[in-house]
Amino acid sequence: MGTRCRCLAALLVTVSLLGLSACSSSSNSTGSSSSGALFVATQGDSLVSGFTIDLSGGRLSTAGHGVATGSVPSAMIMAPSGNALFVSNSAANTISAYTVQPDVALSPASGTPATGMTPVGMAMDAAGHFLFVANQGQQSDPASGTISVFSVQDTTLNPVSATPFPTAAPGAAFGTGPSAVAVTPDGKFLYVANQFDNTVTQFSVNASGILTRQLAIPVGTAPSALAITPDGGFLYVANSGSSNVSAFAVCNQVLISCSNSTSPDGSLTPVTGSPFSVGLGPAAIVATSDGKFLFVVNRLSNQVSQLKISTGTGALTANTQATISTGANPVWATVRKGTTIVAGTGGSTDFLYVANLGSSSISVYSFDSTVGTLGQVDSPVSSGGQPSAVAAR
Repeated sequence: MGTRCRCLAALLVTVSLLGLSACSSSSNSTGSSSSGALFVATQGDSLVSGFTIDLSGGRLSTAGHGVATGSVPSAMIMAPSGNALFVSNSAANTISAYTVQPDVALSPASGTPATGMTPVGMAMDAAGHFLFVANQGQQSDPASGTISVFSVQDTTLNPVSATPFPTAAPGAAFGTGPSAVAVTPDGKFLYVANQFDNTVTQFSVNASGILTRQLAIPVGTAPSALAITPDGGFLYVANSGSSNVSAFAVCNQVLISCSNSTSPDGSLTPVTGSPFSVGLGPAAIVATSDGKFLFVVNRLSNQVSQLKISTGTGALTANTQATISTGANPVWATVRKGTTIVAGTGGSTDFLYVANLGSSSISVYSFDSTVGTLGQVDSPVSSGGQPSAVAAR
């Protein structure tokens, strides 16, 4: 999930239950109240803080003091097990790892593994075997834009052989600026958004985590975030410079669009109608767990675009409610399933959390999983310290 404006200069610049009102009278709880957790990385104070999520209504409550991370945290990811949290520190060129306790407390792991230059994006395969890190590097140095790959054992990260892997083609004159990464659920293919040269690079991933560069394809201007649907069928690219989303069908086991359907190669085929317009400066993009809806966080217009994903084709259309406002300078988002069933639709009331770097707050939204339209849950929650990434358990 994934996945965000990766131009560090830009990142360092600085009610009523609308969503629940429509379904509160027709909803019933699935059982006893339960809770989840939201973790927030803040650049202003280099901390990671935990919040408890009320999974029946989505509200947040503070869960103790923050723990230290490295300088300028830029990305965060929760291991599929829910027991480990990883944070990339873009100014320190390191990864901080934490054990996640049942009470939402974080225990820092020993050591801070080194990455390449300016790590700004991370992804993990569905089994949690490997952590992939996008190191943006410098445009003037084609060798500085790389992908670091680590094998994962609880909170221990071990670099795989030959890491980091360059994203630029051999002999390139300029760096590509990898800004985000996304991996297919089976862990066989990795995609890298390159902010400097407006491309997405495809890699194959072998059983040892070693990457083999396949090809780069053009997308919109300054791609900054990626999302893959949970079935691995479609890849979406948020282009922060052209304010649109490029959509591709992925040649894998769930699609028949491959030239050889018996030998999926991870190749990308543009979805009809792509690219699709969204708000200004899309910086983060996240798909729902059922692959029906896509939320795009627009940093320059302070909005979330709400899109429906067409079954089978992957085409995007604006939802009935096309956008909703956020706090200032939103840069990251994550989705968490809830525990309340909506009687009228049979869907669940789920939640979207958006980090607003400019207003030092977290916006909380609820949505019916069968409808996908967002409603704000109370006022934004203060996070302090310029939040740059969030992750939910």
